[in-house]
Amino acid sequence: MASSAVIEQRVAEAIGLADAGTPTVLDLEGHAGFGKTHLARSVVKRLPGSTVLRATAYEDTQSDPLSLLEQLGVEITGSNANANALSASRDVGSRLDAVRGDGLLVVVLDDLQWADPESIDAIGILMARMAGDRLLLVAGHRPIGSRHARWTARLNDAPSAVQIVLDGFDEEATLELLRESAPEAPLDLARNLREHTGGSPLFLRSLLHEHPVLELQALADRGELPATHDLVATMGERLSRLDPAMVATLSAIAVIGGDGAEPYLVSAVADVSDVATALAPLTREGLVVVDRTGPIQRARIFHGVVQAAVYDNIPPATRERMHATAAARSMSESERLRHRVAAARSADDGLAADLGAFADALHERGRYREAARFRRQAAQLSSTSDRSADHVFEADLESILALDLDDLSVDEREVSLGARARFVVGARLATEKRFVEASDVLGELTAADLDAFEPRNAYRARVMRAWSLVGAGRSAAAALEDLAIAQAAPVSDPAVRGYAALAQGQASQRVAPVDQRMTLAGLLSVDRAQMAATPQGTVGLAWRGAVMSLTGMPDEAIGDLGLVTSRFGDGLMDFTDGVFHALQGFAHFIKGQWPRAAMMIDLSRAGRLKHAAPLTAAIEPLAWVVAGDPEQARRALAEARRTRINGPQPAAVHAGDVVDVLTLCFLGTDEERAGWLEGRTRDLGSPDDWADEQVPHLWYVAQAIGADWAGRPDSTSRWAELLRTTDPPPWSNEAADWLEARVDQTASATTRLLSLADAGLPALPALNGLLQVDAARRSLAAPDGVARRRHAASVLRTLGADHLADDLDAEPEGPEVPSIAPERSVLSGLSDREREVAALILEGLSYTQAAKELYITRSTVSFHLSRIYAKTGTNSRHELIEAARQSAHSSTAHSP
Repeated sequence: MASSAVIEQRVAEAIGLADAGTPTVLDLEGHAGFGKTHLARSVVKRLPGSTVLRATAYEDTQSDPLSLLEQLGVEITGSNANANALSASRDVGSRLDAVRGDGLLVVVLDDLQWADPESIDAIGILMARMAGDRLLLVAGHRPIGSRHARWTARLNDAPSAVQIVLDGFDEEATLELLRESAPEAPLDLARNLREHTGGSPLFLRSLLHEHPVLELQALADRGELPATHDLVATMGERLSRLDPAMVATLSAIAVIGGDGAEPYLVSAVADVSDVATALAPLTREGLVVVDRTGPIQRARIFHGVVQAAVYDNIPPATRERMHATAAARSMSESERLRHRVAAARSADDGLAADLGAFADALHERGRYREAARFRRQAAQLSSTSDRSADHVFEADLESILALDLDDLSVDEREVSLGARARFVVGARLATEKRFVEASDVLGELTAADLDAFEPRNAYRARVMRAWSLVGAGRSAAAALEDLAIAQAAPVSDPAVRGYAALAQGQASQRVAPVDQRMTLAGLLSVDRAQMAATPQGTVGLAWRGAVMSLTGMPDEAIGDLGLVTSRFGDGLMDFTDGVFHALQGFAHFIKGQWPRAAMMIDLSRAGRLKHAAPLTAAIEPLAWVVAGDPEQARRALAEARRTRINGPQPAAVHAGDVVDVLTLCFLGTDEERAGWLEGRTRDLGSPDDWADEQVPHLWYVAQAIGADWAGRPDSTSRWAELLRTTDPPPWSNEAADWLEARVDQTASATTRLLSLADAGLPALPALNGLLQVDAARRSLAAPDGVARRRHAASVLRTLGADHLADDLDAEPEGPEVPSIAPERSVLSGLSDREREVAALILEGLSYTQAAKELYITRSTVSFHLSRIYAKTGTNSRHELIEAARQSAHSSTAHSP
């Protein structure tokens, strides 16, 4: 048990950290009635100059996406159904910037165990990315449920967290509470009451309200303290002493529930004409709180435990009548159905049908979690087991679409699954990116099984099976067969149409005859704006951007994917687990825009708690290349390889090979490079298996370099020829010449290599850096050898590849070819986030624009910029730009 002194110490610690500019979470955990809300209020009271935002989560609104954020006044960009957690975190940041004053900013969140997951994730993402903000987030929650586990996971990423577990008042705090009303209260009574109530502030206050302190002392002396553990009975006794109009009013508020009710609705449900007269004594009794901050006042019972006790004391017939009245008066269909369900005495197929129809409407609006909740209620109200099973099946599928995988009725470990259960398990596995297992499970669905499904579910099953087959690197022909049948079906489901489009693109690419394969010119023939005009066209744009990124056309990829990721950020589209942010980051890396690359890769993992997509994991090591951290890069490469082994999605395998080779080029050792091809073949098969298939052009580059490392010059030449002849991008001839010259040690090849280096690979700055290194190492003894080495190092440093530049500067040492002192970029001493901020400021973005790009607050941008100025010896944006310009000029001055 945390003593009062310990609690005070931790509260002071949290306030001190936040006031000093470290965004801090004060996490208050405790069961109902143990003082979380009271402590949160006391924290706010001791900060009179602060700006305060408050929100409370409610059990009956936890299915509403971003409902908690709306209480904070956050304006959600796009629709709630489509705004993902990452984009919502940006909206939270904008709200905090808008209300921030000179003092501390305090955000109080209560009952987080009921909060919607999107709000939890959005707040967690923003907190993890904040720095320098004078922000104190006070979060109260019970230690129960999946939402609590989700919050705990997000809490681990916060810059600072101070946790307090409230498991009851100690004797000192109990005595302090007693002496608020009776200064003469003895310590013995405090000790007896603490032991009797378990230290629950709610129960202590209940006893103090029912009995004077002297009476409690006498009862304690006789060992007859009331049994406060039975709050329902205690509340029943209390209600029996109230005026009937007050009881009816209090009961009506409990029936209406949620965050309170307007007086006119309370009056109707309670059947009390003068509800204001009844509310006044209830407020004085401390049972009701009236919120007058809005245009219409709302009354609520002061604590959820008390509300439940009041509700349980309402006679069943009265409760049914009140719910029926509330249903008739409610403005929303959701509330009407909630009250009809609460009023139902037994199975009701008509009500179940209404619930199912409303769930259908919610599904069409993309509100899958709410749809699942109403379908489960329909299951409970169905009169037959078959009808109930139908609703449960549909509810499970809605939960999968909502990513609420802990709510499913089917356990994947069960054996002898029926067709429906098999579909649920397979869809869950696919959602978790466990594609091999998913395709195994879904592959056992027979044609008869699928024909027996309702048409929309048959469509879903075929799409998810096709997606799993593609993700597992299995039969593309089988995937296309499923997709063809699905597309010919009389119904479809927009919820999985994105999976269908991307599976179609990847599978078609694998099986198309050579003369029917997509071409780069064909892909680029459609106007970007035209494609982005519709949601389905945006999915196509995402596919094209992915192809452009991996094939080595970064300008086109950034144009396409930038529009796609902005749609995610604007809440207009939500088919992403970070993969398109990662692909855009890959394109920025190839283009030499490494801070931008790191920023996008970081965003690709910001909203993820688990289950990384194979393609996202494959690209992630490049972030550590930008950071210049070989050890972290090695760990990321190993994890990405494990992910691809478990889910060998072709696009992920190809991207992984390219990233492997690039990472080893910039950060690896000679030993790691020499063993790469052997390890790749052992884990994923021979690259030769893909020689006749359509693959990204950068993959040819990676295989050529890998073959060179393995001492296979003939294979290098073969891959270079495929690069040159297979639907070649504009840069293919120069790159193929470079790859061939790398393995040819003749004088003519060296001349050709140096000539290529002089011209460079301007379309692919990252590869150009490697070309310059090859030229420098080939010409060490030449008259211009030192100049070439300096030029290569400067090109690398311009990229941000200081690790490889340092290696190059340090070799070889000796009197004839001396090592060269490194000339570091003015930005080289910055942290990863500082480099991202600096890059955006150097591009001319404002604080607000930089905050939007990085999904942080303006205050965080300001904090990082002040550190950037200190580290670079500058005092303003103008001086920083000039210092960066001079640093770049110094680097390029060493051209041979």
